[in-house]
Amino acid sequence: MNRTLLACSLALVLTGTSALAQDTTAEISLELNRATPSSEGGCQLVFFGQNGLDQDFEEVTWRLAVFGSDGVFRNLLGLPLGALSSGKRRVVQHNLPTARSELSEIIVNDVASCALAGDSGTDSDACLNQLTVTSRTDIAFGL
Repeated sequence: MNRTLLACSLALVLTGTSALAQDTTAEISLELNRATPSSEGGCQLVFFGQNGLDQDFEEVTWRLAVFGSDGVFRNLLGLPLGALSSGKRRVVQHNLPTARSELSEIIVNDVASCALAGDSGTDSDACLNQLTVTSRTDIAFGL
């Protein structure tokens, strides 16, 4: 009986350690949080960004490509999050002239700027290499 109790305890510890290791993955996350029709007939997009890395950024801006429901490219937009300290979260709104019903996909096309704080403004590749994207809308959002 002690052996069974020990095995169960060990399994619980290992499972907890594995879950903890998965939760501490360092990344920058960008979420398409909301997409609603605007009063002008376009679409208001709300993005939620979070710096989960152990480094501060002086400036973070992504270039996003927007595609219509027909799969045809519509426009590029700059998504500046500004300075982003380690652990910092930020919400950004962007208004598009395209109607909400005409949007199908948004992709992170490029990084416009990704400057580490205190690093003489040199660009870092972390804003793309350690970026994860998700969407809470029915608009696909990817890399």
